[in-house]
Amino acid sequence: MLVFDEVKTGFRVANGGAQEYFGIKADLATYAKSLANGFPIAAIAGKEEVMMSIEPGKVANAGTYSGNVVGAAAADATLEILETEPVIADIFSSGQKLMDGIDEILTEADLPHHMAGLPSMFGFVLGTNDEPVDFRDHARWDLALYEEIGRALIQRGVMATPDTREPWFLSRAHDDSIIDETLGIFNEAIRQVKKKH
Repeated sequence: MLVFDEVKTGFRVANGGAQEYFGIKADLATYAKSLANGFPIAAIAGKEEVMMSIEPGKVANAGTYSGNVVGAAAADATLEILETEPVIADIFSSGQKLMDGIDEILTEADLPHHMAGLPSMFGFVLGTNDEPVDFRDHARWDLALYEEIGRALIQRGVMATPDTREPWFLSRAHDDSIIDETLGIFNEAIRQVKKKH
């Protein structure tokens, strides 16, 4: 049985998640709050023969917020917007602008780095220009520099995840003005960090 964890990729890389993006149909898939644009919700979906195994006396399915009306209403509204508007295309466009800007700033600062991921959810590693392929590669990244840049960003109002393995997620709310502001702040943070080194 093929199971896709679409908690991060669902409704971010394509309306149909990684399954649509890669052209693969999973037997079972899991989703989370991106389904409801950030409201607390989770869902499982799958092929009929797999889903029909959930029944009393066989396989139980329960959850703390099962049937939560607010989460369900948010998911319904989110899915309708995804079906009728170019949300993913907008997010990819903004994400590409942010990725390209960060890449340019790091290149101009002469900091070895590699940009990774899709524009809607990307990341970057510092200390190497090579694409990481395994955990050993991750262990060679300059995590201390990444954390230092992260602190400089937070001081300026941009919250970046402290974990280099966690992607930067884009939202449709991240329009050109926000991307431009973020790139300006990122550039300031890099200059501050470079002065110390």
